[in-house]
Amino acid sequence: MRARLAVLLCIAALACRGPRPATAPGACTHVQAVRELRGAEVCEDVWSCARPPGGRFDRVGLHRLAACEGATGPVVVYLPGMHMNGELPIPDPRYDFRLYLAAAGFRTWGLDYRTHAVPPETSAADLQALARWTADVFTDDAAWAVAFARSIDPGPLYVAGFSAGASFAYRLVARPDVALAGLVILDGTAAAGRRADTPTPAIDVGGTRLPYAERAQLLAAVIANPGGPSPLPGYATAGAALADVLYTAPAFGGRGGLSNAREGVSDVALVATLLRTYDRWWPSAALTADVPAPRTPLPVLAFASRNMGPAWVERVRASALAVGGDGAGVRELPGYGHLDVLVGRRAAQEVFEPVRAWLTGASVPR
Repeated sequence: MRARLAVLLCIAALACRGPRPATAPGACTHVQAVRELRGAEVCEDVWSCARPPGGRFDRVGLHRLAACEGATGPVVVYLPGMHMNGELPIPDPRYDFRLYLAAAGFRTWGLDYRTHAVPPETSAADLQALARWTADVFTDDAAWAVAFARSIDPGPLYVAGFSAGASFAYRLVARPDVALAGLVILDGTAAAGRRADTPTPAIDVGGTRLPYAERAQLLAAVIANPGGPSPLPGYATAGAALADVLYTAPAFGGRGGLSNAREGVSDVALVATLLRTYDRWWPSAALTADVPAPRTPLPVLAFASRNMGPAWVERVRASALAVGGDGAGVRELPGYGHLDVLVGRRAAQEVFEPVRAWLTGASVPR
């Protein structure tokens, strides 16, 4: 049975329950929510903050999730993947990495990249602002987020990264101004990918196979009723259409590399719910294979989806070993696609729980 969710929003100046975070800087706004999950209260603090050089879209967000009282576990700053953000897409600890850890007493943080401030309908002229958003800019924002989290939550701090967020996590290790206790890598490598061969500064989350408007229509249909009519021709149901589009995505190997919902590894409606929260635009300049060398070895626990193919698994492993040395842990996930690492039916048992155990010092098999 899904976790029950109640959300009570209030301005930070009001008497919300839970820990009182440090006063946000003048360039930030702050609200707090209390989320009730199976009777246990989890407080969510949300900041929206301006970043240099102060342009229209130069704004990031931070989401802190922790038990309203008594949260003393490790601090985890989560860097989401390409087109993703730090908002809570599925309010259920079984299908959300941060909520799972927060329910176990951790203090978790999620980052909204600058892309979250870019409206879907932004004109081509205005999208030129994204041309200067390089991997270094995003890494600077991640380092700032780590410092922000440290200003509020003492204790060992780990960075977790999914997909492109993993590449920013690895880049943080090379920063002399960032001290981390370790890295959790969720299906990602040190390289963010090759720079897109496109004259435009922004990559659309929609593509030639499923343009943005059609994508939105299909996701809405699947969330409403996976067994209902498909807006795409040639499919019996909306759920079957989305599962097949994801399974055959060529950029992820075409064999369940993006998601294996088609074979039941994930609930296709949950995958659609996650995808609907994606931001439309992503800067081409943030895609780079230039990876700074790590300063010193750092504990690493990495997960690799096997449906992305053996070459991908080896890239995940090589990145983890480059930073963590022979002690790095790498767990392969048979049958998993990329998104299944986050919302798979058994992600809580096969990903989230091993992370929790590792962060608290328990032995985790490779």
